Formats: sequence, C-alpha cells, structure tokens
Amino acid sequence: MSKMLHGRKGEPVQDSTALRETIADLLIELGRHLRRHMHALRPGDLTPEQFWLLKRVWSRGPLRIGELAAELGVTPSAVTVGCKRLERAGLVRRVRGATGDERVVLVTLTPDGEARVREWQSQRRRYLVELLAVLDPSELTALRPLLVRLVEAAGQEDGASDDSRRSLRSGSSLR
Repeated sequence: MSKMLHGRKGEPVQDSTALRETIADLLIELGRHLRRHMHALRPGDLTPEQFWLLKRVWSRGPLRIGELAAELGVTPSAVTVGCKRLERAGLVRRVRGATGDERVVLVTLTPDGEARVREWQSQRRRYLVELLAVLDPSELTALRPLLVRLVEAAGQEDGASDDSRRSLRSGSSLR
C-alpha cells in the first residue's frame, strides 16, 4: 500500500510518478517567479540572447564563435551578430587569429563585461538568499543535498564539467 501524500493544492498524490509531476509543476512555478524577479535584463538593456552569450563566455572563458553557437543552440551567424552588438557596447572583444588561424574568431569579455555579469550574479544571489530566509536551518540543511543531486543530474545532461559538480558537493559556490 502506497503512502498518501498531498500535492500543491492539497489533492492526494499516491504514486511516485504523480508526486514527481507535482514537484515538477512547483519547480516550474518557482522558476517563473525567479525569472520575473531575478532577470538581469530591463527594457532597453540587452536582449536575453545577448545576456546568455555574455554569461556563457564569463563562465567558460574565451570561446570561438562556433563553440558559442553550439553551446547556446543557435547559428554561428546569430552569435556573430550578437557579439558585434556586445562589442559596440564595450562588453566583449572579438579577436581574429588568436589561435594562429585568421579564420577563427575568439570572443572574450572586457573588464566592463565581466563587471556587468558579476553584478547580475550578485543581485541574483542576494534575491535567492532573501527568498531562502523563509526556511529554517533544518529545512535548508535537508534541501541542500537534494538540490545538489538535481543540479548534478541536470549538469550531466548538459555536459557540465566535473570541477563544477565537485564544487557543488564540497559546498563551494559557483561563479
């Protein structure tokens, strides 16, 4: 006999599939809330695509246009257009021939680009720390290993490095 659990609206949840679906719905709802309150972009700022491009170069370091396109799931021409706009804004630098091949363009962040991403990250972290204050220390202690497992599972699907997974397990923070 399965244990009776209750979902978001108090409805009974009897099996693990239904429970996973209920939790998935809650995570989606939380994700929407977080995006609304934590999104780094404001009207007149960067496009979401430019933000993700900046963030990827910040987290991975200098990347070729083709690598960025593959990681972001867009075409190299879309990355080139985004990089040109970000370069005009002083946030990235495109360096041709840095690898010895004039056909290869390497994208790096400028100091202004790094500062901007760091500030966004800091704002996001402050907001999450405030949100987590609704949980008591024992709840936070119980939540941490569960979130680590979920992040690791998602990272494996995304191909995250072993270094980032190790830092999560050890308790150190990501960039």
